[in-house]
Amino acid sequence: SACHFGASFGVVSLLLSTWPEAAEVKNRLFQTPLRCACRYGSSLDVVQLLLERWLENKENRNSCRVESLGHNAPESIKDLLYHISYLFSEKQSESFPMDIMECFITINWWNGVLLVIEMYPTITKTLDLQTIVMADFLSRVGKCCSLTTMFGVIKNEPDLLEGV
Repeated sequence: SACHFGASFGVVSLLLSTWPEAAEVKNRLFQTPLRCACRYGSSLDVVQLLLERWLENKENRNSCRVESLGHNAPESIKDLLYHISYLFSEKQSESFPMDIMECFITINWWNGVLLVIEMYPTITKTLDLQTIVMADFLSRVGKCCSLTTMFGVIKNEPDLLEGV
C-alpha cells in the first residue's frame, strides 16, 4: 500500500483519481489504505482525502467504525477521528458541532465542514455569513450536500428569501 510507505498527497490523489476503487482495496493484512494512513502516520491531508472516500460508504458512518481507525494513530489523526466519531454518536451536545466545524476550518478540511453542515444544517445560522458570500456558500453546499441539507440551510436564512 502506498500509504504504508508514506506516499505524498499528490501520489495518493493521483492514484485515487485514476483508480477510485483503490480506496477500498485491502493489503495482505486486510487493511484499507485509510487504516494504513492512520496507523503509519501519513500526512493529515492524505488521511482527510481517504476519509472522504471512506465516508462515502454509509456503513462507515458510525462512531465505532471511525474510532477503530484510531488505534496506534498519531495524536493529530486521533483528534480528527474523535471529532468525526462524535458526529455519528448517539450522545451529542448542541455546542459541539460548532467546535467540530471550527476544528475542521482550522485544519482546512472543507469537506469536513460540509459534512458538519450536512448533518447539522441549522449550524449555518451561527456562521453569520455576509450576503456577499452567501451565493458562493449556497453553491458549494448545493454541489456537495443533499437536497434536504440545502433546504435546511435555506430555511435557516429567512432573509435570503425575502422579496422572492
